[in-house]
Amino acid sequence: VRGTARTAAVRGESLAEVERGAAEEPRKDLTIWLGLLHRALALDRACLLAAVAAGSPYRLLGGVGAELPAALEPDAEPPHGPWSAVCSIEVPEGGCGLLLLSRGDGMPLAPGERELVTEVARALGAVLSRPRLEDELDAARALLAQADRLSTLGTLAAGIAHEIRNPLVSVRSFVQLAPERLHDEEFCGPFRDLALAEIDRICELLGELLAFSRPSTIDCGPVDLSELVRQTVRLLEPEARQRGVTLRHESSGDLPRIDGDAAQLKQVLLNLVLNALQASPLRATVLLRTFGDGDAVVEVVDEGPGIAPECAARIFEPFFTTKERGSGLGLFVAQRIVQAHGGTIRLRPAPGRGTVFTIRLPRRLGTRR
Repeated sequence: VRGTARTAAVRGESLAEVERGAAEEPRKDLTIWLGLLHRALALDRACLLAAVAAGSPYRLLGGVGAELPAALEPDAEPPHGPWSAVCSIEVPEGGCGLLLLSRGDGMPLAPGERELVTEVARALGAVLSRPRLEDELDAARALLAQADRLSTLGTLAAGIAHEIRNPLVSVRSFVQLAPERLHDEEFCGPFRDLALAEIDRICELLGELLAFSRPSTIDCGPVDLSELVRQTVRLLEPEARQRGVTLRHESSGDLPRIDGDAAQLKQVLLNLVLNALQASPLRATVLLRTFGDGDAVVEVVDEGPGIAPECAARIFEPFFTTKERGSGLGLFVAQRIVQAHGGTIRLRPAPGRGTVFTIRLPRRLGTRR
């Protein structure tokens, strides 16, 4: 994700040095981006190949998935097809690259998806050519963080659709009965108030869902973390009810306002609470606890089976997951966002059973207690 507080700068070795294996950090960062693209577009495979000059063989720099070509001759058909997209990469200071993407069914990408891939390919071309590319890194990370955030909307939308259906039943009943009882104030008054309240709730849920789905830019300003927690609870209450889990917020006094990006911090909260709900058994409780001790602190406590020590040591690594269908990117992205705000995110066993994730954020960017 885009780092307001700078992440470690990527070393800018030439393509020749990359091929000699002298660029482990860029190679690792490229793999991270490919992994985010892999998740955002629901791909089966994604890989990046590069050549030191036009006419030279391509060599694999990084990829996600199985059956990735280790090398490719110029003008040759990429092996292990079919590929859903083969995108050429222009390297401004010499060399060239190929971005290969594949879905399991081999279907081509949609126009909007190709536009995203083109933007990423442009940034990757710059990454392969110049030593200091913080602007390009920021742009690519922001683009992929947005795509990663959108991938959570399916879960949210399913729960909210169910939540909207119930108030619509009340509104529909009022509309059906209104002609018969139009002059019955005892009926019209309470029913009208109920219908308006339900419509307001639908508008509020949809507004929050749309706000979360919009493309984000870094927009640091005063953030009311308590309000972000309340919004998170409202968005995920439908999901919690479907799972038979109670979602609760406890506040120990007012949290201090902090400097930060509200959209990115909400992404962190949604990720942690969704994970907690998915780990919780029936009739369990997921608790969001907020308090201030100079810093602003949010704890997400679940009553699930907990995380084994050997897994806890790797839980923030990209692509590491304990879920059958997890991508292993949610906590990695969450940690990057929190660190960019000068904060920390930690986990520990909950008393009895379960897990506690603790987010600690300073009141001012760039400061720590």
